[in-house]
Amino acid sequence: MTVDIPSRYQLVSACGSGGFGSVSIYMDSHLERNVAIKTILSESEKERLVDELQGLMSLRSNHVVQVFDVVYEGDSLAGIVEEYIDGEDLWDSHFPQSSPENYLKCLWQISKGLADIHEAGIIHRDVKPNNMKLDEKGIVKVFDFGLARPTDLGAHTVGFKGTYGFAAPELFSGDHVDFTPAVDVYAFGATAIFLLSKSLPDELLMVPPSPLSESQVRTIFSHLDVPIQDVLLGCLSENAENRPLMADVHRLLSKYLLRDRHQAIATHKGKYHNLNSGNRLISLALNTVGSLKIEYNGLGFYVKDRQGEAYINNREPDVGEEIPGSCVVSLGSASRKYYERAFITFDVSNPEVVL
Repeated sequence: MTVDIPSRYQLVSACGSGGFGSVSIYMDSHLERNVAIKTILSESEKERLVDELQGLMSLRSNHVVQVFDVVYEGDSLAGIVEEYIDGEDLWDSHFPQSSPENYLKCLWQISKGLADIHEAGIIHRDVKPNNMKLDEKGIVKVFDFGLARPTDLGAHTVGFKGTYGFAAPELFSGDHVDFTPAVDVYAFGATAIFLLSKSLPDELLMVPPSPLSESQVRTIFSHLDVPIQDVLLGCLSENAENRPLMADVHRLLSKYLLRDRHQAIATHKGKYHNLNSGNRLISLALNTVGSLKIEYNGLGFYVKDRQGEAYINNREPDVGEEIPGSCVVSLGSASRKYYERAFITFDVSNPEVVL
């Protein structure tokens, strides 16, 4: 299919065909930036191009490619003008293997992109390392939404579509396959394995894939903290309902990337109590009425001890419970006079992950 590209786009290099479309790099002479223009190879592939366009137009994320423009052939949609990522895809990149921190940063960025995709109501359905690019600044972006589907339309497909080794077991279950964002979660777990060794276990390459044992998964990820091993084990669960949400995976990875860098301040009558890696425990008390001890363990802020009438947002907390990022600690029950109670605001300052 021949497409007339608008004159504002000047060809830089033809990258060739892949999947269902042809992708080339152009210079946008109006905005003076390179863009990637994807055009369909045949009229029969137009529906998949529209799927990709709809998937990308509905979200904004630092870790997902953006759509800038569309290209028409007559009255018919024929191409997408996308953000161009000048870098290598993660299939070839050895950046994740260069250090444990870089590996974790890659996983964090992928999890953020997928969490944003799912929040927008989209299932990617073809998550794999060569659908992710790493630019020269170390920023990872997810792209290629040709198999994407909205999550609110009773999503299903006929026949297998995806990539062997990264496709969830349920995608092999029959001719009529229902799917959920959990298929992306499974592919994320497989991608996490591939980024370590540039290969996948034989079990994942079977058709359908065979589940990995817990000991296999923990051995693969033995260099990671146990809670991260736990969540990656969950991502690879054979049962889709047992896989975590990508937003929860992202939050957990954020905690470990920011270990010992969180800050919290408890404020009472103009007096401040700092809680951080240099001061890991504070005790808030009101005479014999009630007390609450809060501890920072390097990953978050937790109730260390609770005595008497001590509440968080008017609720009795449990020992070991994580404290919300912004809350009010009250000492003294609501049955007491206002002046017989103490109210302490507790605010957490979460630093940004620096890439």
